[in-house]
Amino acid sequence: MISLLKSISSGAETRVLLIGGERAILYLFQAGELAHAYIFTADPAGLAGFRRCLGELDPAPLSVLVDVVEEEYRQETIPHVGGADRKAVLERKYARLFRGTPYRMAQFQGRDSGERRDDRVLLTAITRPEVLTPWLDLLLEHRVPVAGIFSLPILSQRLLKRIDATGSNVLLISLQKASGLRQSFFRDGHLKISRLAHMPRLGSVPFAAHLMSEVEKLRRYLNSLALISRDSPLQIYILSHGQLLGELEQHCRDSEQEKYFLLDTDDVAQRLGLEQTGESHYADLVLARLLAGSRSSPSYAQPQETQFYKLHRLRTALAVAGLMLVLGSAGWSGFNFIEGVILKEQALDAAQKARFYQERFEMARGKLPETPVEPREIKTAVDIVAELRRHRSSPKPLLAVIGGTLATLPEVRLDRLSWRSADAAEASAGTAMEAPLSSADAGAYVHYQVAEIAGHLAPFEGDYRGAIAAVDHFADVLRGRADVTAVEVLQYPLDLRSDTSVSGSTSGTPERLVASFRLKLTMGVPDGSQES
Repeated sequence: MISLLKSISSGAETRVLLIGGERAILYLFQAGELAHAYIFTADPAGLAGFRRCLGELDPAPLSVLVDVVEEEYRQETIPHVGGADRKAVLERKYARLFRGTPYRMAQFQGRDSGERRDDRVLLTAITRPEVLTPWLDLLLEHRVPVAGIFSLPILSQRLLKRIDATGSNVLLISLQKASGLRQSFFRDGHLKISRLAHMPRLGSVPFAAHLMSEVEKLRRYLNSLALISRDSPLQIYILSHGQLLGELEQHCRDSEQEKYFLLDTDDVAQRLGLEQTGESHYADLVLARLLAGSRSSPSYAQPQETQFYKLHRLRTALAVAGLMLVLGSAGWSGFNFIEGVILKEQALDAAQKARFYQERFEMARGKLPETPVEPREIKTAVDIVAELRRHRSSPKPLLAVIGGTLATLPEVRLDRLSWRSADAAEASAGTAMEAPLSSADAGAYVHYQVAEIAGHLAPFEGDYRGAIAAVDHFADVLRGRADVTAVEVLQYPLDLRSDTSVSGSTSGTPERLVASFRLKLTMGVPDGSQES
């Protein structure tokens, strides 16, 4: 049967299904508060109602909290190994202790003080999977994202810090509507053993007396197992509400071995952030809210039972990534838009300034006297003249070289001299050899001066051999002068070329004999040495 505890509201954020032996309760939380809850009995009618409820609710992550008699606890030690070795050791333990159930897990609880330093572990299992199977099958049928299957006694270990239960020996007692009276013993904050006792209907028997009798049974059992540390008393925390707490106050008497702490479920619920507590004697809501706030507890769930939860998380991650991408793109687009607006304003400002200065330029130009040419053409002409002045040359250095050489050779008489300025290619062209200047010379001078010298030897008495030697000497002297890059004899007093003929007369007089010659002299002009 279905019992509606609160009106249904859509869009619950977190869901917890508490499965007990005789019933299950579905809690739906929104913004940390209880939105609504359903109770389903563990019979065909209750399962049918649970199926209808899942069909009406939107898919949302759900955590399964189990509180059943069929959960067993074993304290074991295993070698301190890791990885595949640890998994193999645990599998052997499971096969020996908990056969026929996939719902088993291990909790590490410290290491022994012996030489081997073995690990102390708490092995737990739900020995009868069929108490969970009907509920889990319906969840898988409706593709509900199951976050995990959690144990209520193991989860209650997280409640100790919330109620300031820091003693060495702690016994936590709570009344569950879905299951019964849950008693969990913790040693140094670690769960050692838990017991679920049947609780008769409230009002049918004296509640406090019945509860104290159950506590005494468990205390004797703990003493038989030597689980209680003798150096500190057993601290007993009981969660209840209202009149039941008043009855318990009359039966709970502190002693050296036992200390009682009575906690109101409403106060505990408020510590967990619940403003609406329901004022119930049962602690189901408190533990369901504790699980809804955290899913990092160990889980019994198998991979096939959490497959839809993994898909849900992946879908959520993709949605968040898409949202972040959209927001990032919107932010980047906004930034680019603002930058574009700024650049547009700068362009308009620059265009306005250009128009302003153009107008001032035209006004100033209108005040100038008229000229036959445009100012741009005048600027081009001025640039050309400046370039010509930069490369202008004077024959003065070349004439100084020639004059200085002629002063040392009185027999050489100058008849004619032609001069021109040229670049490297022009200076090496037009000669008999057509030999270009060397790269070293071409890089040392900005331009060259070329002179052709025509002259004769005087006196000359017909000694052509001596005349040729005198002309070669003249050329060698010129070659030795500074900045002279080349000297070539164009014509000797006697033409020695193979394609000419030699002619003369023995009747000639010495006064009529002439020893003429022609030379080509090339002199480099270094940068900065131009003369006006």
